[in-house]
Amino acid sequence: MRHRKAFMSAFLAAVFVSMTAVKVFAVNYGPGIDELNIQFYNEPQINNPAYDTGWNGGTGPGDVGNNPLGNKENIEENIYSGGPNSEAAKKYLEEEENAFYIHSTYRGGTWQKQENGTWKLFKTDGQPVSSEWAYVDGKTYLIDMNGIMQTGFQKVNGSWYYLNSTGAMQTGWLLKEGKYYFLNSDGTMAYGWVNSLGKWYYLDNYTGVMLTNTYTPDGRYVNAEGELVQ
Repeated sequence: MRHRKAFMSAFLAAVFVSMTAVKVFAVNYGPGIDELNIQFYNEPQINNPAYDTGWNGGTGPGDVGNNPLGNKENIEENIYSGGPNSEAAKKYLEEEENAFYIHSTYRGGTWQKQENGTWKLFKTDGQPVSSEWAYVDGKTYLIDMNGIMQTGFQKVNGSWYYLNSTGAMQTGWLLKEGKYYFLNSDGTMAYGWVNSLGKWYYLDNYTGVMLTNTYTPDGRYVNAEGELVQ
């Protein structure tokens, strides 16, 4: 018994040292988490909406890197090409009216599940986080003006993001209702050419859906897997 007590004392001391050695210590019961989740992390991840960082990429096949923004600057021009009363223009205006505009991030907090099944994140002073990104246990969440954690596709500051069923922001390839999308390292939806694992793919300039078995706007052909052929 004395050996067990000595072991436990040493273990707890080691845990305390580890806790004090890092910059952030986050402990949360959160959405989709069945048991206590403890994670230590030191520096902010780059290209994450929880942090004010940029992203520099190439311009498409033949250049180095990838193209996370694609031809995003031309999207609005393409949308209005059919006139202000076109279906595309009307849809775009409706999306803009329902979009979030968030410019700050709250880090940490404690999750609480509400009676209606939604989740809220509370600050250390007991106040709910609202109208902010939330960075908790290494994952990024979106909290609306009512303090409700969001899921699914959400438009924030003019860009689309996807929050999974537990609210965590997704990156990389996303298969949704039979369609492929690509979400950059900062969570924003990609448009235009994207290089993934050395292969080029083209995402529609308006919907973000990966093109297959067709020619891209710049005259190149992508196969059934969406890969650039020529």
